[in-house]
Amino acid sequence: MLTRADELARMTVLDASRTAIVLGTLWAERPAVLVFVRHFGCIHCRAHVIDLVRRIDLVRTAGADLVIVGSGTPNFIAGFRDETGWDGPLYVDPSLEVYKAAQLERGVWKTFSPLAIGKTIGAFASGVRQGRTQGDPWQQGGTLVIAPDNAVVWHHVSRRSGDNARPEDIAAALARHAA
Repeated sequence: MLTRADELARMTVLDASRTAIVLGTLWAERPAVLVFVRHFGCIHCRAHVIDLVRRIDLVRTAGADLVIVGSGTPNFIAGFRDETGWDGPLYVDPSLEVYKAAQLERGVWKTFSPLAIGKTIGAFASGVRQGRTQGDPWQQGGTLVIAPDNAVVWHHVSRRSGDNARPEDIAAALARHAA
């Protein structure tokens, strides 16, 4: 399990205008919740971010910022915002180097796991749809809660498609950190 974000703090991601953003600046002043999505067309990722948008108060009340990172290119950002309603920080890591440093998993069989079927049905039933692949289809996501001192307060690694961090678990990690 990742315990320090020193390497991540020095790495960069791209914003919609292709400007490089140093990751460590995102949690320099207050904790950040970094949510890594598989790719921008992923039904599970869209459902996850929609759920986080609805429950954003859990993160903000804890004094943290929510940041989304995708594996695609900057040209996918606007469409993902439209699909999810997310208007906060959203970046891309086309190289997947940040995903590697965050110790997130990648693999064909993780993407096609039969255990993802229930999550797929649930997302579809709630109105979320699969889009075309916009990023690396084999890369799995994850969530990190990082404190200003680069301590990784909480680390969720998605083991398969749809294995997303629950907003309640994120809030609990933030509460433990604040205590």
